[in-house]
Amino acid sequence: MAKSEKTWSLKEIDQERGNSKGAAFLAFKQLKDSFDEGRDFYYLNANEDGAEIEKLRRDGRIYETTVNAILLTEPGYAAVIDYLDG
Repeated sequence: MAKSEKTWSLKEIDQERGNSKGAAFLAFKQLKDSFDEGRDFYYLNANEDGAEIEKLRRDGRIYETTVNAILLTEPGYAAVIDYLDG
C-alpha cells in the first residue's frame, strides 16, 4: 500500500456522513465488482497485515470488531460517496 496516499476507512465514511454502522460497507459491496484492488481500495488481511490493522484500530479508524480491513483510495471513496448520495 502506498503509505503516503490518503485513504478512508468504511468507519470514517459512516461517521463523516452520520450514517449507521455498515452503510459504507454495503455501498462498497455493491460497487466491488467495478473496483480495482490497489487503485480503488486496499484490502488488509488479518493474517498478513495484522500489525497495520491493529494500528488502524488503536487510531480509531476502523470498528473494534473489524477483522480484515478495507481502505478506500480517492477514486474508491468518490464512488462510494456517489453511491450513497444516489
